[in-house]
Amino acid sequence: MKAIQIIFFLFFLGSSFVYSQKTIKHTVVEGESIYSIAKKYKVSESDIYELNPKSKGALLQLKTVLLIPNKKNKSKDKKEVASSKNTNSEIHTVESGESLYKIAKKYNITLEKLIELNPDIKPEAIQIGDEIVVLAKKKIAKPKKKKAIEDVKIDVPSTNKDTNLCLDELGNQFHIVQKGETLYQLSKKYKVSVRDLEEMNPEIVANLPIGYEVVIKKGNVELEKNQNIVVEVPKEAGEISFENLSKVEFLIAKASQYLGTRYRGGGTTSAGFDCSGLMFTTFKNIDMTLPRSSSAMAVGAGYRIDRDQAQKGDLIFFTTNGRGSVNHVGMITEINGDEIKFIHSSVQAGVIISSSEEPYYKRRFVQINRVIEN
Repeated sequence: MKAIQIIFFLFFLGSSFVYSQKTIKHTVVEGESIYSIAKKYKVSESDIYELNPKSKGALLQLKTVLLIPNKKNKSKDKKEVASSKNTNSEIHTVESGESLYKIAKKYNITLEKLIELNPDIKPEAIQIGDEIVVLAKKKIAKPKKKKAIEDVKIDVPSTNKDTNLCLDELGNQFHIVQKGETLYQLSKKYKVSVRDLEEMNPEIVANLPIGYEVVIKKGNVELEKNQNIVVEVPKEAGEISFENLSKVEFLIAKASQYLGTRYRGGGTTSAGFDCSGLMFTTFKNIDMTLPRSSSAMAVGAGYRIDRDQAQKGDLIFFTTNGRGSVNHVGMITEINGDEIKFIHSSVQAGVIISSSEEPYYKRRFVQINRVIEN
């Protein structure tokens, strides 16, 4: 009898050791969500839920111990699968800004083939550090050299190096304000009327602060036309899934880190943000690239929904330019009945949380877009 008990004990000890090699124990601390923990260990949320089924749909409590898949073991298994599936297979480690589509193009294979090689990978949930099974690159014959194409020259108002004229992602030309400069001086310098400057810079302030970026010339004509197009009828939107809710909480936490940061036209860093720059930088944390202006986000980021369907993580848009077109954006952080609270970067106060019930924003509300799918 004793011999049987010893054998059973040794078997249990051995199996526990093997299991522990495949998992890591993580104790939940303040501010963490399933999404942030998944990013920390470079695993998917579904992997965590699979090992911790009771945590799915439940509120994540402090000091909860979660089992996390051991990435090293997973990587080894994946490499074994790769070699057994195809002798031409190799492992690609996901880098910043990459998607399955980009990886497929890089290795000259179809997206369908890449998903077939990686049945456990969710295309929308890949993270930096994930290891993807791919087919080795085929050697492609180099094409014959063609005549060099001349660089496209950008038509700027002045070629003087002292103009402080720059170009943003949309092709807008903007001037970085120096000490003592006024709107009138910029008007004369670039031969643009003060009225036109005010229309291109709806949030402009009377006393131009040093470092303020004033748009001198719009680069994307089509985008300007789109500002006055009526957006499609709002779509029906269901409640956000529990998995995506943790992603939303992660985004709100990231944006909130910048509370108090000053406003800076064209800014996308902690040195200063404009309204769309704050959203652009925040959503980059989940590898989602939004358009770079509020007007482009209104027509090209997610889809429009009814106000009474609004949820945390949705984008909320306003018009503050007197023309009715969208020129300001924030992200919803809280909903209390009819009141919507949102984080945004305002010209006067920088990154703050405001309410849709404030008279200024109540009169200027335009629409809400759902960007995190249900």
